[in-house]
Amino acid sequence: MNFNNKKPLIMDGAMGTELMRRGIELPLPLWSAMANIDQSKHVTEIHEDYIESGSNVITTNTFRTTPRTFIKAGYSDLDSLKLSKQAFKMAVKAARDARNDKNILIAGSIAPLEDCYVPSKFPGSVIAKKEYRFITNMVSNSCVDIMLFETMGSYDEIEVALQVSKDVEMEKWLSIILKDKNHLLDDTKIEKVIGLATEYDVDMLLINCTSTKIINNALPSFLNIWKGKWGTYPNAGESMPTKEGVFTSILSDNEFSEYIRNYINLGASLVGSCCGSTPDTVQKISNIIHSL
Repeated sequence: MNFNNKKPLIMDGAMGTELMRRGIELPLPLWSAMANIDQSKHVTEIHEDYIESGSNVITTNTFRTTPRTFIKAGYSDLDSLKLSKQAFKMAVKAARDARNDKNILIAGSIAPLEDCYVPSKFPGSVIAKKEYRFITNMVSNSCVDIMLFETMGSYDEIEVALQVSKDVEMEKWLSIILKDKNHLLDDTKIEKVIGLATEYDVDMLLINCTSTKIINNALPSFLNIWKGKWGTYPNAGESMPTKEGVFTSILSDNEFSEYIRNYINLGASLVGSCCGSTPDTVQKISNIIHSL
């Protein structure tokens, strides 16, 4: 697929909070995973709306389609495995159906094994290696273009994910979530994570599910160390959302767009939006890029 390298790629926006905005209930712990099975039409439509608004990268709705999550929801081990595979395959199908024959990249989303906002729940390297091997195999064997580890806030978990996927021959992006301008959520210094991304030849290093304020404060030191392709898709809220994806205060699309303009001016290879965003948010971003 060919893209104008002089302009950044546009990531799609939120899936979970957008499903909720359209009236679909997403109970934890499965969050949006069952929507791939029960509400597949809506998942496809949201992908289509983001593409129509200007996204040229869409992410599969696979943030919680893991056996671990289905087990936590009360399913047996066998049913969890079956439902995990079904939800994953239907998520990829929804993205591919939305892409159709358009010039769009599909990123296979891989999330932390437990709560992305609580890195201390990382289950340990031995368990994680087994589970990430299962997940990365599903992604690498599906018809997606990119393996995207996103909302990663635990250094140990990032290390396992990159180790397990090191021999996978496909584009790999790593997207981290920050606690403040200098640290991941688990208090690891950003430069240590950048060292790991460099060691494993990450194709693009991103920051997501973080407020625009924290990202702005982090970028000077981040860009002083990381010299590869980078990007950011922040939350639309002024602070972190609840576990259910609810914000107490949302930036206006105009305010959010000004932050995105700044990232573009700093040389971002990709920009987009995370929790709380809508196709209107993506349209604003697209308008900025097309005006360059």
